Parts: sequence; structure tokens; C-alpha cells
Amino acid sequence: MDIAYKDVLFDIIVNNINLGIAIVDKDGFFIYYNNVMGEIEGLDEQEVLGKHIFEAYPSFDKKNSTLYHCLNIGTPIYNDLQNYINGKGRKIFSIVTNIPIKIGDKIVGAIEIAKDVDKDEKTYKSVDNWLNKPKMKKVNNDKIKTNYYNFDDFVTCDKNIIKLIEKVKKMARYESNVLIYGETGTGKEIFAQSIHNISSRRDKPFIAQNCAAIPENLLESILFGTEKGSFTGATDKEGLFEQADGGTLLLDELNSLPIYLQAKLLRVLQEKYIRRVGGTAEKRINVRVIATVNEEPSKLIELGKLRQDLFLG
Repeated sequence: MDIAYKDVLFDIIVNNINLGIAIVDKDGFFIYYNNVMGEIEGLDEQEVLGKHIFEAYPSFDKKNSTLYHCLNIGTPIYNDLQNYINGKGRKIFSIVTNIPIKIGDKIVGAIEIAKDVDKDEKTYKSVDNWLNKPKMKKVNNDKIKTNYYNFDDFVTCDKNIIKLIEKVKKMARYESNVLIYGETGTGKEIFAQSIHNISSRRDKPFIAQNCAAIPENLLESILFGTEKGSFTGATDKEGLFEQADGGTLLLDELNSLPIYLQAKLLRVLQEKYIRRVGGTAEKRINVRVIATVNEEPSKLIELGKLRQDLFLG
């Protein structure tokens, strides 16, 4: 494969993925800037190429630029939530990863990979709305009632599954939190919706969140909400626990939740109070948590991906 063909292939790839990509040389001058990065930051390639980091982004300096830090220290920085002003004075909000380029032990440049927070949020909402779209049933021929999956939707002749469903039906009427283990594609969320639908909470909210679908540094804010001023751009916003109050919160792929957040989750389950990020007041919540994992809990505990006290609690 010749060099010209590789260059064409590289351009096709980086200009057709949903990630902004910029590259600086060893001195901090931009040598590559793809179309998506331009869309995220509101800049044209010609406005950035050949310029130094601090010339292209006047609001950055040696102390707060992760790209500059990565270039000089040689350590990757992953999923950093950034809020800054570009060269046109426009406010930008994105999630950034910086990776040093090394030849041997020598740092010859750095790559910045950016994701648009607003676009990601819309994507997550669209996928969640599609996956969790409730079935619509007619009641009295003229009224529409929203319903989630229930145990009657299971069609099986497997005696073990039938026994399991009957066992879960009895358990579902109690208020205990639930952990569902099953391999990917085995219908864990259908079980979760069925548990909600047979419980006393069936007329209250059912909210599902895939913990693996959200960057780690946003998870706490999404779960517990934020207070205005807690970080740049933060507003008073309800988290999922507040939105699900009175109902059920499904935390899919619980083992993707960082250990420190698992500890905070355990406290919420035990004390029934939440505190927003940056807030001082505690708010009482009434939420049943159903969590799912796709690996054996004992194995996850052994690997340090699941807190034992959370599993037992």
C-alpha cells in the first residue's frame, strides 16, 4: 500500500466518523484538523492549521490546556469534560481525550479527540427512547394506556423459565431492590419492566439508564442531578433518582459504574436520600432500583468491578 493511498484512506476515515480529531506537532502547532472538529468548535481548518494551541484557543494557557499538558508530560488524558472559549469568542462544551504521539521515548506530537456533548446527549436519548418505547394498548376502545412489558408477554415452554417467572412474580410485589444477572441479549430489561409493571409502582415512572453509555465524568451528575454553579455551565437539574421518584430506576450494566459511585449508590439505597452534585441539601427519594449485570456477580466482585457490600445490600 503506497503512501498516497494511505493518506486518502486516513482522510476518508477521520472525516466520516463522529469524532473531532486534531493533531499538534512537538512544538504545539496544529498540523491536522478534521471536519467534525470544525463542526464542534465552530472553526474552519484554515483558522487553526499552522497556529499554536494558545493562538487558536486564547482562553487556554499552560495551566488549563490538557492538550498542552499531554504534549509536555507524555501522559494520556481520557474523557475530560471541557468548557472553553474558541478563537471567535464562542463557548464550547465537549468531552476530550488527549493522546501523546511517541517515537521511542521521544514525544513528537499529540492527538486530541473530541465528542460533542449535545450531540451525544441527543443520541443517547434517541436510542433509549427507541429501545424503551412502551407498548400502547387500547382501553375501552377509545382510551390509550401506556404499558411496559409484563410477564404475560413471555412465550416459552421451558419449565425452568416458567418456574423462574413465577418466582420473580412473587418477589416483584415486595419493595426490595433487585439485581438481574444474565448474558447480553437474554431479556434482562424485559424482566425489569415486568417487575415494575406488576408492582405497586406500576403507575409511577420507569426510567432506564445504561451505565456504560455515559462517560464516567458525567455519570454522577446524571444520576444525582446538579446545583447551579457546581461547575462551569452547571444548572439546577434533576438527576435520574429525582425523575424516578415513586417509581423504578433501572441501572443497566451496573458493573460499568465506577467503584466510588457504587459507594454513593449504596448509601442512597440504605438512607433513601440523595444530594445533587455541588449541593448541600439532602432530598428524600422513594425509588426502587433494579440493576443488571452481564457477568456473574461473584466474578465481578473478585475482579473489583462490583462492591461486595452493594451486592449483598
